[in-house]
Amino acid sequence: MPYRVLMYTKGIASGHLTRVNAVHKGFVRAGYDVEFFVVAPRSKYLDHLNSGIRVMSLDALPPPVDILICDWKADDFVESLPASYSTAWIGLRRLGKIKSTFHKRFHIVAVEPTVSGDACIWPILLTWQDELRPRDELLRLVGAAEGDRVALLCENGAYAKHPPIVLDHRIDTGGFKHVRCSNSPHVAGNRDLDYYPIAQFFAAADHVVVGAGYNSVHEALCYVPPSKLTVLLVGGDDQERRMCRLEEWRQECPGDSQAGTLARYIIEHFIALGGTPQ
Repeated sequence: MPYRVLMYTKGIASGHLTRVNAVHKGFVRAGYDVEFFVVAPRSKYLDHLNSGIRVMSLDALPPPVDILICDWKADDFVESLPASYSTAWIGLRRLGKIKSTFHKRFHIVAVEPTVSGDACIWPILLTWQDELRPRDELLRLVGAAEGDRVALLCENGAYAKHPPIVLDHRIDTGGFKHVRCSNSPHVAGNRDLDYYPIAQFFAAADHVVVGAGYNSVHEALCYVPPSKLTVLLVGGDDQERRMCRLEEWRQECPGDSQAGTLARYIIEHFIALGGTPQ
């Protein structure tokens, strides 16, 4: 029997949905048979969901599940669900000024260091080390020649004012072909490349410019040397704190997605609660 998993995110930015994809992929890569549902009522990026994830609405939930995973923080909707709806309740907590609250039934997994939780497992990324794409493929994708220096400017901001901060940035040293990369609906007419997930090309680029969101920073820490990375503050409740910890985290970073480790941890917690797949 497959494990029935429902993941909920109130977030609006692409990073929240990317984390849903990463969590789902972690279960698949770890070898678990899962029936995976998502409720993401504010997301603009549902077209980018992994195949195998079924979208549900607030008023049309699946029957009770084995595992409920809440991204970022619980809200009135999550708190209104009866305890009997799920055997295991998992809260994923990251940095942020906005208070990350969860009902006492939740088991909390911090997905960044220094964050309080019952465990810390990070980074939870959609792109794995073995999925990085080669340089010749990047050059073909962006229309560059072998000798060109390619700078990827990557931003999928939740609000219209966010992407230009990164997409309009230019590397001071000369000779770069600047490629504006975004999946944001706010910049559909002001980008060079719409590719998801763009982190697959981070290691192949000569320079990478990103905002300080969760996915961008941790993907960069895993796959981009510090001399080839620029991180910009574009907005968001957690970004300043994250930027202050870049060098510290670089020394601790596992260098690959830990979503598979998270999946195994969640299943172990579910079993410890006496759960069996429904």
